Amino acid sequence: MELYVIRSDLDLVLTNLKISMLSVVCIVKVNTFVLWQSNWREVLDYVTAADNFERETRDPVRKNVVNSYTKYCRRITYFYWALVFTTFLTTTLTPLMRYLSSSNFRENLRNGTENFPHIFSSWMPFDKYHSPGCWITVIWHTVLCAYGAGIMAAYDTCIVVIMVFFGGKLDLLRERCKDMFGEYGSSINHREFEEYVRQLHTIHVMLIKYSRLFNSLLSPVMFFYMVMCSLMLCASAYQLTSAQNAAQKLLMAEYLIFGIAQLFVFCWHSNDVLIKNENMTLGPYESVWFTSRSRQQKDVLLLSGQLRITNIFTAGPFAHLTLPTFINILKGAYSYYTLLRK
Repeated sequence: MELYVIRSDLDLVLTNLKISMLSVVCIVKVNTFVLWQSNWREVLDYVTAADNFERETRDPVRKNVVNSYTKYCRRITYFYWALVFTTFLTTTLTPLMRYLSSSNFRENLRNGTENFPHIFSSWMPFDKYHSPGCWITVIWHTVLCAYGAGIMAAYDTCIVVIMVFFGGKLDLLRERCKDMFGEYGSSINHREFEEYVRQLHTIHVMLIKYSRLFNSLLSPVMFFYMVMCSLMLCASAYQLTSAQNAAQKLLMAEYLIFGIAQLFVFCWHSNDVLIKNENMTLGPYESVWFTSRSRQQKDVLLLSGQLRITNIFTAGPFAHLTLPTFINILKGAYSYYTLLRK
């Protein structure tokens, strides 16, 4: 309804579309989390159980891997929440910054030539430019913005932490493969070796099973998000170059940085899991397999074949969630931007 009202103002249309697309992404995220709740519980229960299993180790190398991804998850979570909170403050305070930074705007607002500035461009069933409707609209927009920011931060950090865990699990599996024959100069009997290989196989099968389940939950959302993100980045870049005052430029710049950072976080950690999966396949060959009997070496070959099975996180059926995809999205957004400028 608001788009129909403001259809003649390109800047307002882009602002409305940008916020609307981001809001739809939030709605898709939260509803898929609720609708697929049983599958999400399976993934989270697996991550919890597998993490608890790894934390019981007394091996110093594996313990260091666990501590490393734990600290990293905390840092990335704090960073992302800080980024979302900064975007929330910038978005909600932009009308106030515009009012304080421009004396002409304040004068025009007093004499009625300028409308009351709002956080979002949205239709309201009352007069939103005069009191008390303007203040009701401000409160309503602030609540919606805080709610959406909370949903986005909670969902995204959950996704990223699970990706980091899968990467850490692959590192731990590689370390376990190195120790399948014990240290150089030591020996284990055939029964112990078979039990160890069976455990490695089970760990990898469970890892592939739940990483694929996780990808089936994430892939549709990421495909929808990437399509929306390309358009949002294009609109933000266009408004940044056409903004007339400092407050608008600050908002557009921060919004553009947030969109790029959000997309980069997903692609970077997904790509990191893919690289660690390739490195993990080296684990059996980093053991002292050359001191074992031929029958055990055949078991190592079978295990190596199992470890070559990989799972790549995807964004729908068309794209892998990797750094090349991230670069292609930026290229696409820039192409839309140049088309819009012409």
